[in-house]
Amino acid sequence: MHPFQKKHLLFLVVLLFSLQGFSQIYNTEVEAKINVEESNDMLQVTGTAFNKTEIDQSVRYVLSVIRSNPENSNTSKNDQSGRIVLQPAEQKSLSSTTININTEDRVILLLLIYNIEDQIIGQDRIVINDNLSKEEIKQQLQKKVEQTVYTDDVDVASQDGVALNGIVTEDTKTKPGRDFYTMFYSEYNLKNINGSKIVSVKEVIALGNSTIIEIFVGDDKVVEFFLRPQNDFLKAMADASIRRVAFHFERLKREANSIKRF
Repeated sequence: MHPFQKKHLLFLVVLLFSLQGFSQIYNTEVEAKINVEESNDMLQVTGTAFNKTEIDQSVRYVLSVIRSNPENSNTSKNDQSGRIVLQPAEQKSLSSTTININTEDRVILLLLIYNIEDQIIGQDRIVINDNLSKEEIKQQLQKKVEQTVYTDDVDVASQDGVALNGIVTEDTKTKPGRDFYTMFYSEYNLKNINGSKIVSVKEVIALGNSTIIEIFVGDDKVVEFFLRPQNDFLKAMADASIRRVAFHFERLKREANSIKRF
């Protein structure tokens, strides 16, 4: 192996061990996640970033595919990078790539997200080990696929074995109510929230001719406000409501993880 390749590989090993040892400090502000889909010995890899804060986040990302072959000691690294701005509670897909897993190579998929000060704030990785059998590799990938589809905040233990994710129901009574629901639902899909509980948008009669919008996540009421027909008001309230709902799902996820650790 060329001295430069040895130095490069050593840097990658040190970086990966550092990420593993200090992973608890990452993914608190912006969560990095590698989504995978396996088909016919090919792996579709997509990096995503989710802003878990209440402020805009300007970030840089690097999605790396690192290959090493134990027989010839060759190492290669392919990077895809870019910069994006994430709004509060927004999730975006980053770069995508396709790799062949029907080889003897050891493959490391690594996603790093940097803040505006170029500090790592989010990371995720998958290691496809060449020491594993093909069946073990498929099992490893299937587990990652299941984690992609059913994240930690998703309850897959429903009695019928079916998880109902990303459902938003409507119970409105006026045109402004329906307009608000349309804006809210559009943003809900755009931000890829895909919540584990049913989100219900309800319009109830208040005093006089006024109505109130109530938004529930499961049985929890997270938003309530008097409805006004102005389009700017509806758009502002839809954006604010989306943030409240997204943060509520995030809080449920943190509470579930805390209970599991306890």
